[in-house]
Amino acid sequence: MGANRCIDLSIGQKSLSYDLLDGEEKRLMDAHLEQCTACRDFLAQAYGREGALDDLNARARQLMRRQRVQASWWIAQRLQDLWLPFLLILLVFGAVLVFLLMRGGDGGAVRVLHFAVPRGASLETSTMRVDPGPNGFILRPDRDARVYVYEVHAGTMRRLVPGGEQAPPELSGWRTSEIELPPTEAGSRYVILLVPATAPGTLDDWDAAVFADLAGNAPDAPPGDRGWPGGIRPTKRWYP
Repeated sequence: MGANRCIDLSIGQKSLSYDLLDGEEKRLMDAHLEQCTACRDFLAQAYGREGALDDLNARARQLMRRQRVQASWWIAQRLQDLWLPFLLILLVFGAVLVFLLMRGGDGGAVRVLHFAVPRGASLETSTMRVDPGPNGFILRPDRDARVYVYEVHAGTMRRLVPGGEQAPPELSGWRTSEIELPPTEAGSRYVILLVPATAPGTLDDWDAAVFADLAGNAPDAPPGDRGWPGGIRPTKRWYP
């Protein structure tokens, strides 16, 4: 046969799948290529550096080859791919949190986290005399709040805190504060009223609302929402 033709077609046709041959088939094909110029030229054109299939094979081998990837690089890539879902989750979480905070503020019920009553005392010889009435209240609310204190005695009621036309004391959320009381009558009961710091209403408005509420409710009845300034429901606590 001529130099431009395969000398053994039964073997030469396998040159099309040369890269897949293995073992005995590969050995026989290599021996054939040493003698067959046509098949050597074909392989050079198909698989050589200038061959049409060389670039395709190189890409296929590169894709099939496993490469080690550092964990930090993989995590960075995943975070980069997931930034939009994370952002959406944060926005939803933030919206829910703002809604709950606003809803809690609108409800107006300040929660008392800590309540204590300090009393004055004096030492007389070997005995200690404790004042019958408190000289203040220690409070820790769950949010910024204003506080009003009223004294109920012998069928009458008066405001103790704030005194006169002063502004009501403001308590900081989650912080303990002491509210001092002026001298009071023995046997008195006290009403401590807490409202959010942002609640509307003047001093006269809250006085009128407290008087009206106590006139229509028993001392231990829960506070209603009728007549309160701005519809804000306050926290009302009696002592003792």
